[in-house]
Amino acid sequence: MSTPRLGFTDNFFCVHSALTPHQIPVIKHTGVFFGQCLTRSIETVIDKYDAILTIDYDTVFSSKTVEALMALMMHSGVDAIAPLQTKRESQCVMFALPGVSSDDKTTVDGDWFSKPVQLVETAHFGLTLIKTEAIKKMEKPWFVAKPNEQGDWNGSHVDEDISFWKGFAKAGNKLGLATNISVGHAELMITWPSREVDGGKVQQHTTDYWNGGQKPPEAAWGVL
Repeated sequence: MSTPRLGFTDNFFCVHSALTPHQIPVIKHTGVFFGQCLTRSIETVIDKYDAILTIDYDTVFSSKTVEALMALMMHSGVDAIAPLQTKRESQCVMFALPGVSSDDKTTVDGDWFSKPVQLVETAHFGLTLIKTEAIKKMEKPWFVAKPNEQGDWNGSHVDEDISFWKGFAKAGNKLGLATNISVGHAELMITWPSREVDGGKVQQHTTDYWNGGQKPPEAAWGVL
């Protein structure tokens, strides 16, 4: 795990309760640079285990999720497998189909989910099982963020996690997505009283509050 100094206790309890039954040790590195921390964590175990399980500090999951991913890994023939996970403050699931840019949005039909594992080009690190032999085939550095052609980070850039998956595929490895297994993604919301909305409350992402001039939703009641 790459972790900050402070984190979500819900996630920490997920990690403890989900990994203990499978006797999976937890290794973390704390720092601001995701790629560097994850690289150091992987390097400490790459010669000791057949696979590693990456976990983000805001993922919600159970021991059954871990067990299902391990079973699929053994029978699917892929070198890494990730569950479905929705992006925070978004309505999209974090993966890219082969040949599709990670910046583009696409859809799949219902039959796509009938196959337990589908090959994808990129995924996430929320709860992802990766064979160590596959990582050994990759060139270093494993995580490299790259700006776009304008030199900024406002779209068409490559984040560290995406660069890993590109290098993963370049080394001849296969990444699979578990189409019938999902994990939660914890995100902080602001709840306001409301007299207009059923249930008496309206919710707002913290990002929308700060980027919107610290204004609550229109349906909020009694806000000065």
